[in-house]
Amino acid sequence: EVFDQRYFSMTPYLLGDQYTKFSARPVDCASGAALTPSDAPVPADDPDFLRARMAKWLGGRDACFRLGIQVQTDPATQPVEDPTIIWDETTAPFVDVASIRIPAQAFESKAQDTFCDNLSYTPWHALPEERPVGGINRLRKEVYAAISALRHRLNKAASVEPTGDETFE
Repeated sequence: EVFDQRYFSMTPYLLGDQYTKFSARPVDCASGAALTPSDAPVPADDPDFLRARMAKWLGGRDACFRLGIQVQTDPATQPVEDPTIIWDETTAPFVDVASIRIPAQAFESKAQDTFCDNLSYTPWHALPEERPVGGINRLRKEVYAAISALRHRLNKAASVEPTGDETFE
């Protein structure tokens, strides 16, 4: 599934003057209890299986997560420049700071597909004091910008920031 998996950053981010990583853990929306990840097989012949699973889940219920922040406690064992080193959760535990709720919805209209095709994602869309840090993130900034420019050129679409007031029929 998509909404019963834990998501986390491999690369660090600033949070004020601290280096942090984050994690979004799936929870039951009503009780807040942790969800057990599904072991549903990945279909080899469906390139859109994640979309189908998202549509099925959100067609009937909300998806909820707890957002946790892990603060760097030891620069020697929790380096900023090496994202292959996992920061030990026993010495730097994740602290829950927010809840995320994705409401049940239908999102498969042509207008929504077009809107989505023309969005650009970048972890650099952040306040300076919450920006990504480290060499991998500096590289990602350039790669994400190039991919966005190419996609907009191929789609013959302008790069436009969403307002949150968009409606779809």
